[in-house]
Amino acid sequence: MSTFLKAILFVVAWLVFAFATFTFCIEPECCGVRGDGIVDEEIIDPPPAVSNDYAIVSRLNDQEVLDGALWPALRDQLLGEYRENPDQELDIYGHYYAGEPAPEGFENMGFYRAEEIKKLLVPDIPADKIVTLSRRLDTAKPGADELWVAGTFNWQEVDGGGGGPAPIIELDSNEIIIRFPFDADTKQVAPAVDSYLGKLAERLKLTDENVSITGHTDNVDTDAYNLRLGQRRADFVRDILVRKGAPADRITTKSDGESNPTATNGTSAGRQLNRRAVVRLNE
Repeated sequence: MSTFLKAILFVVAWLVFAFATFTFCIEPECCGVRGDGIVDEEIIDPPPAVSNDYAIVSRLNDQEVLDGALWPALRDQLLGEYRENPDQELDIYGHYYAGEPAPEGFENMGFYRAEEIKKLLVPDIPADKIVTLSRRLDTAKPGADELWVAGTFNWQEVDGGGGGPAPIIELDSNEIIIRFPFDADTKQVAPAVDSYLGKLAERLKLTDENVSITGHTDNVDTDAYNLRLGQRRADFVRDILVRKGAPADRITTKSDGESNPTATNGTSAGRQLNRRAVVRLNE
């Protein structure tokens, strides 16, 4: 067959194929062609908008706290309850999940979120009437973009009796009780505590006495978290003694967590009594 004839047959075959393709590709979906002849890329539906039908929400590993659709009503409710009884105290529990990074200056993300929520209420509710706490959530972690409830609220009756707040330091023969503010292991030392620990360190230099320090907490947060928090409190006091010259090998620390309260955890004053480190002198 001549080259010319082969060329003629090739052209005829190509025309037949093109005609068949055009005839059977009528619907745009068949070949990705719109009615105007322009080829479309695959169309992907956009993700649904994230709903914020909550009061206070956040996202995993995100410091930002958002007020949702239900926040105005909840805020009005909280303000109304405060006006009815201005002597009560509002506890704000900031929620967090294990593994979330703690912002600088905060024990965990929960405390940070509680402080951010507090800003939404002050000054309508005085700052000294609000206690910020943290609560770790043990449910399955949400997705990165999923909104979830970032905080809860609870009113507490403040104990009366005119006794005032519990002292930060309390002496009882060979025992000293050091109390901690709110739920955190403090970064500052009250002058009375610093003075007593200085005297105790000097005494330990001159004697063979041993010291045991036990850290305690209230019942806010989980048992495991409170056990660690109690240990940090005990270690915090030990480190002060060592810096003041007390022999480190004669100081032991442990934590009882929330297992040994000295007062009820149902009131603010009771929880304050339970947040403590007990220092005991042993022969």
